[in-house]
This record gives sequence, structure tokens and C-alpha cells, in this order.
Amino acid sequence: MTKAKLFRHVSVLITEKISHLQQDISDLQKDIAEDSKSSAGDKFETSREMAQQELQKISSQLAGQLRLKNLIESQDTETPSIIKVGTLAITSSGVFLVGIPIGKVLFENTPVTGIGVSAPLGQLLLNKSENDQFSFNGQSFRIEKIY
Repeated sequence: MTKAKLFRHVSVLITEKISHLQQDISDLQKDIAEDSKSSAGDKFETSREMAQQELQKISSQLAGQLRLKNLIESQDTETPSIIKVGTLAITSSGVFLVGIPIGKVLFENTPVTGIGVSAPLGQLLLNKSENDQFSFNGQSFRIEKIY
């Protein structure tokens, strides 16, 4: 497993999410425009407001995915001596991509969990080195390898 390949894989997944969100936005905008032409009264206002709220929600998700894409594409693939943002940490209890909050993805038949640095586990991982140990939620972790 190389970090560069993982970053490319994650970038592709994020690009797919971005594409779906952009399509959802386009579809919603089209629906709003069509409703404007064919509806009137309170029912129209309620429907339009709900569509606007959904549009704002999806736009926010799109902005988040664009930030993630920029973050993943700005990471270097050098192997650090300690865990920092962009580090791939292989532990006794799983594989973590630190500072890239993407959730769980499958890469080369291995589940990789992307966690933010503000997450409790992310905070515990930061600045650790290989062979460091710590506990989280009653579970012991040992850093086996970092990339």
C-alpha cells in the first residue's frame, strides 16, 4: 500500500461525490425553475422553500467535498517521522488516514478510516511515532507503521 496510490484513490472517490452533488444541485435548480412556472399560492411557497433548503444543504456538502479534494491533493507523499495531517498510520487496530475526514474507504482490500484531527482518536494519533502505544475507548493501539 502506497500513500500516493491511496491519495489518488481517495481523490477519485471525492471527485465522484462532487459530480453527484453537482448533478443534484442542477436537478434541484431545474425543479425550482419549473415549479415557478407552474405553481401558485401557499403550496408553491412551501415547496419552493423546502427545495431552497435542500439546495443549501447540498451546496454545503459540495463545498465540504471540494475542501477535502483540495486537502488530499495538497498532501505530500513523504514519510514523516511523527503522525501529522496527511499521515497514513497502520495500527494494531486498523489503518487511519489522519487529518483527512473521509470516513471508511476500501483500498487494496484494506479498510482505511479517514479521521479529522479534531476527532478524539485523531487527537490521540497526532505526534505519535512508530511503536508508540495508547488506549482509546478501552481499546489498545500500537502504531506499527507510518507513511
